[in-house]
Amino acid sequence: MRFQDQVVIVTGGSSGIGAGTAAAFAREGARVCITGRDPERTEAVAREVGAVDFGLGDICDPDYCREYVKKTALREGRLDVLVNNAGTIVREDTVDTTDEQWQETMAINVNAVFYMSREALKVMRAQGSGAIVNLSSTCGLVGSQGLTAYCASKGAVSLMTQAMALDCALDGIRVNAVCPGATDTPMLFSAHKVRPSRAEMDEVQKLTVPMQRMARPEEVVQVILFLASSDAGYVTGALLPVDGGYTCQ
Repeated sequence: MRFQDQVVIVTGGSSGIGAGTAAAFAREGARVCITGRDPERTEAVAREVGAVDFGLGDICDPDYCREYVKKTALREGRLDVLVNNAGTIVREDTVDTTDEQWQETMAINVNAVFYMSREALKVMRAQGSGAIVNLSSTCGLVGSQGLTAYCASKGAVSLMTQAMALDCALDGIRVNAVCPGATDTPMLFSAHKVRPSRAEMDEVQKLTVPMQRMARPEEVVQVILFLASSDAGYVTGALLPVDGGYTCQ
């Protein structure tokens, strides 16, 4: 029960790694709040994991982020952890990436992380403690063909994480990022022009990942919880790969 009575916000908490993260925090005693865009799915996940609140809105809107964080902190009396999990992916090379795809990727993967973090840090600085965990990617550490917008956005998350960690190093606040490789979630299979089968995806991992498999969502979730916990009390500004050795090659 590392997070007993701590208040945690998880963005994009209605599916994949986000839903798993919300459930794991709740099991360890946290008062979990999730955000999502799909009303039915977000409410269903909130009910399933025992979340104390769910927010329906656009985290790309700074006003929504300001109001949601303020409302949560006022209602709960504090904010201990923010997990910036919400994300999107565009599978196009540079020339074929449209303006709309680029702008949407940056809005969700970069702007929303900044807006939510900025508001959370105001609360955390006032109380003298807190932790932020951002979801970057191996694509935020090394380039990947056909993922220009995604790589650019996750690279921004990686450096934003380190800059924010330095900004609040003396405030009792730690900021870190998890950098997953291929993870068995709906997002991994999404946005392909032809949706790959599981067998095809497994074959790709055998050829490209030293451990020759995808990550299980819970393997990423446990690293998120570690970085958010007092077990990582001297860890800040870290970009931690969870990738089966992919970025070691």
